[in-house]
Amino acid sequence: MKAILVSKRFNPGHISHIEANTKLLEEQGFDVRFSVHDLFLTFPGCSFKNRKAKVSDYLNLHAGDLFIVWFPSLSVLFNILLVRFLSAVMIVYVYHEPYTSFASYRAAGFSRMKALKVTAISLVNWIICRLSHKIILPSVRAYKALPAAMYNTDRYAKINLLFSDEVSPDQLKKPRSFISYVGTIAEDHAFEEFVRLIHGCILNKALMPYRFLVATRSHIPEQLSAVIDRCVLSGRLVVQSGTPMTNDQINDFYAQSYVVWNAYKRSMQSGVLPKAYMCGTPVIMSTSNQSEYFEDGIHGALISDQYTADEFESAILKMQPTWHILSQNSRDFFLQNFDYRALAGIYMKFLSARQ
Repeated sequence: MKAILVSKRFNPGHISHIEANTKLLEEQGFDVRFSVHDLFLTFPGCSFKNRKAKVSDYLNLHAGDLFIVWFPSLSVLFNILLVRFLSAVMIVYVYHEPYTSFASYRAAGFSRMKALKVTAISLVNWIICRLSHKIILPSVRAYKALPAAMYNTDRYAKINLLFSDEVSPDQLKKPRSFISYVGTIAEDHAFEEFVRLIHGCILNKALMPYRFLVATRSHIPEQLSAVIDRCVLSGRLVVQSGTPMTNDQINDFYAQSYVVWNAYKRSMQSGVLPKAYMCGTPVIMSTSNQSEYFEDGIHGALISDQYTADEFESAILKMQPTWHILSQNSRDFFLQNFDYRALAGIYMKFLSARQ
């Protein structure tokens, strides 16, 4: 049996998903190849090198083989059309972010142009869905966003994002000194609110002796650069931005964090939450982003979507007496709900079900 995993847009955060999917399939007897952006093939710590799918791999796909699309693009769409024409392979699409409405993206802070771009991308997603035999949705919110999913359970399934356990016992023992923002800077991730809150803490000498961390491949927005610079000069903010980080570097940032920001304005799914849990790191969650993967006082602390300073500081402080319990709860939740070994049964059962 053969499988080709597909992702034509480079993002180091995608490596964890694809490598976990690879392990799951290899343990089921599949020979796995990759049809990915070239930067994946040379990126440090990435295992895709020398396993790039060739034309012959496409031509040798048959019934029972898998063509799994992890992220959408026009290039991917052409690949799907090719394999649809050439073979009887099963096409599987991991659909991270089903489209909701133009108004919902505007309400989350997207500019009109950015919301229009998301709308355009949704058309590509719609075509990919039409061409795919199986569609995996990684959260209840994503599942509910596609009404057809509830009426065709052989074609659609809610299956959590796949990860493998990437942290060592030594990483789990690292000192936890940071209140962290890790991941992409996006309007709906409430980065501006995070910066405003930590700036207030620094000015008021609140939440001492914790420090703050921003770790992102994104560039700092120009309108926030002055306040970020002042925070860095205070000695309480560390910033790693503007260049891709390796998976080991990303995991180290999670492992050094006391808590990680997940208080987004909206999201269908978040790779940040499972990564934090993997490292035994609780999260700060907002009421507007709360999902089936978080329980207040069990996996971290909940704040409202008002993002007030008092609420933010109280949320951090109330975790202190039970932090080690929250950490273990988070780690256990990862192993039971995101580790690919815990998901292998439901994953393979879904792919083997007839439509």
